[in-house]
Amino acid sequence: MFQKIILKSVLIIASLFSITACHNDKEDFNDSKIRYFRFQSCPESNHGNWQDSSFVAATSNPVVIQQCLEQLGQPIESRMLFPLGKIENGSGGYNTNSTHEFNWHFVEDSWELVELGIEIYDGCPYSDVELTDYVNNLGSYGGWSNRILEEITML
Repeated sequence: MFQKIILKSVLIIASLFSITACHNDKEDFNDSKIRYFRFQSCPESNHGNWQDSSFVAATSNPVVIQQCLEQLGQPIESRMLFPLGKIENGSGGYNTNSTHEFNWHFVEDSWELVELGIEIYDGCPYSDVELTDYVNNLGSYGGWSNRILEEITML
């Protein structure tokens, strides 16, 4: 009888530790800070539009943040990864290039840095993505020439 009580007590305590540990993991992930990265894109000479030269993407995904930081640790000519992922309407309040506010943004935590992507997702952020409605037709973007330039702070 005494052994059954001890066994039940141990099981209850182990269950409580398990529930508490899982709860903390979820809180830590949800508390992840969104970070913003500027990407170099198509040169103005491609379409004659200065807006094509850069854009901003945001994420709180620790794997993507680590990839971005690793890429930033390399000379720009050695950076080979580009962002690819789902996009939505609106700038998200941050996808800008100087005075231009894009009419699309990467869905936070729904993009990644990749080495390859299919050609249909390639293009310039203003001339192709913004003006040809990638959001409704393709739902994703991944310009092959896009390379990370810097991490930026949003106010």
